[in-house]
Amino acid sequence: MKASYECLNCVAKNGLNLINKVKKINDYTEEELFNAYKDILKSVVDNSFYGLKPIEISLNMYDKFYELFGKRDYYENEKTNSNQIFLEMYDDLLEFCRNSKNPIKLATKLSAVGNLIDYGIKNSFGELEWEIENLTKNREFSINDFDILDEKLKNANSLLFIHDNAGEIVLDKILIKVIKDKYPDLMIHSAVRSTPIINDATLKDTEEINLKEVSIPIESGSIYPGTILSNVNTAFKNIFDNSDVIISKGQGNFEGLEFENGNIFYILMAKCKTIADVLGVNVGEIVLKNL
Repeated sequence: MKASYECLNCVAKNGLNLINKVKKINDYTEEELFNAYKDILKSVVDNSFYGLKPIEISLNMYDKFYELFGKRDYYENEKTNSNQIFLEMYDDLLEFCRNSKNPIKLATKLSAVGNLIDYGIKNSFGELEWEIENLTKNREFSINDFDILDEKLKNANSLLFIHDNAGEIVLDKILIKVIKDKYPDLMIHSAVRSTPIINDATLKDTEEINLKEVSIPIESGSIYPGTILSNVNTAFKNIFDNSDVIISKGQGNFEGLEFENGNIFYILMAKCKTIADVLGVNVGEIVLKNL
């Protein structure tokens, strides 16, 4: 997969979002923020060339941003809040899957619909829970390789789950739980980022949702969104190479891992035209793709 010219604009928007975070946290002048954003854009342009993956273009943006403003968890409050919102629904959504004809199949779709949710909806009267269940029942995968996944799980001894965002990680936990219900002896590792980066899940998030209840949380070694094998640690790479099944969540992980291992099942929503074209789907559609 090669980045298109549109990917440059996407990376610039992500940088702008981070600048706006800094503006809320620290007392910077408009001139300081203007010059900082200009430096970030220049770093992206100067270090980008045709042939890079979309996720690779973003690395220079994050490096330059942290050089200017320092490393911290700029999305800490949002991540904790989204974890708590989903945890409030965990038991009900778990039963929602368990009561279906095929719990793993429904939980796989449940894990995918997190990208489609408006997290701003209040859950005091069950609006968000209703929306999630309704989307899970009515939205279908545009590409659905579940039958291949189902067959692989029957003969698997090990599973690596590569997570994406906080909040959604609770829905991933439900999928892992129903897989463990059916295959209690399956060894499952859950990989998250090694440092806070935007709203991606870290070990702190796995602790907040008690993910160790269903799997073994590990750090991938990645300090960027997505997963690129050149940036992971040795422990993750060993587990990656030796897992019978790998489930990869989110577009960033797909961008970094495409064609790296034939046992990977990608669960994601196509958020942009570049990825949608690669997958042969429309923007906004969800897929479960084995590559």
